[in-house]
Amino acid sequence: MAKKHFAYDFEQDEPNQIVFDYSPEEDEKISSTIENGVPFLYLNKSGMITLARTLIKMAVGDYQDGFHVHLHKDFNADLPECLAILLAPDDTE
Repeated sequence: MAKKHFAYDFEQDEPNQIVFDYSPEEDEKISSTIENGVPFLYLNKSGMITLARTLIKMAVGDYQDGFHVHLHKDFNADLPECLAILLAPDDTE
């Protein structure tokens, strides 16, 4: 089986801000629903990469507990919000 490699270099954004790194095609798709009480995220591959980059920035960047982002459908600020992600303390259950 062939190994895959993913590398992501980024510069730290301004304090309490995050800049999304979109694909060159800007064709990201993301939406969410609740099905039988379970949250579902629907993303295309570009959307998954953009979400992964956002999570990586939050995980290894200089963000403090409580930092959060609001993601909108298809990463388009003019569309409804579909997901909020909050950086929680390590002792959160």
